[in-house]
Amino acid sequence: MSSSQYSRIAQADFFTTTHRISGQVVTGSKPLSDLLNDRSLSYVMASNVYVSRLEEPGEIGAHVSTAYLSKDNVTFVIVLPREVRLAEGTRFTAQEHKALVTVPGFEIRGRFLGPRHVDIQFFSPASCDAFIVLRDTTAQMVSLPENTFFGEAMLVNRARLESFGLSE
Repeated sequence: MSSSQYSRIAQADFFTTTHRISGQVVTGSKPLSDLLNDRSLSYVMASNVYVSRLEEPGEIGAHVSTAYLSKDNVTFVIVLPREVRLAEGTRFTAQEHKALVTVPGFEIRGRFLGPRHVDIQFFSPASCDAFIVLRDTTAQMVSLPENTFFGEAMLVNRARLESFGLSE
């Protein structure tokens, strides 16, 4: 690699319906959100990976040097704010909303930047990224409410949404 090339390494916590998978992802010169929203890729490769069960998030069940994560099965990802690309200020990003999102096994609360009035006809899976950006988030397990995860930024898999509630 020449000195003119630049590769970022993103630290992330990937959550599935059963596991928390923590590792590092080489994202090139882009934030991790771009890699997750790239529809030509089905998997994300992570290195220096630690795996734990959601029921025992502090207990490491395994450590592997490399893991390939199916983007379809990732429910949400906790990342640093620099790993998300927010949409530019347009009619689609005019208002900050409080969000309550439900996904399998979790209730997620945070802040969402979106249109002033969300109309489901225009705010559809075809018109938005595969992973929705939330800020200042809390993800609480439904079955074990004492297991709560916090993050400055979160990428939520749109295909895993059960509900997406907004308030001002």
